[in-house]
Amino acid sequence: MPLQHSNVDAGQIEALVKKHFGGDFTCFVTRDHPLGRYVKGERPDVIARPRKVSFLTLGYEVIGQFKDENGDVLEFYRDWEANRARAFVEEYKRALGHDLRLQMIG
Repeated sequence: MPLQHSNVDAGQIEALVKKHFGGDFTCFVTRDHPLGRYVKGERPDVIARPRKVSFLTLGYEVIGQFKDENGDVLEFYRDWEANRARAFVEEYKRALGHDLRLQMIG
């Protein structure tokens, strides 16, 4: 479920994602259930990087997702990058003033 806070600055979240995970990563990806795949979204939902062959995007490598009713939990799927996720959550709390909990999955 995408972040539901009405006063969340999506551009600021995107900048934090790029800072902590790398320039290829984005949070403007969401799950399209009828198509059964991830697609570009308008609100922060899933942290992912496009899988590209030449210039063609062939899906996304998902590393985390905002969950809970308002997107107050970041489910993170890569144990070996837990330090980056923790740093992202701490800076998110500081910069945006919203609570975000980290939940490691995997």
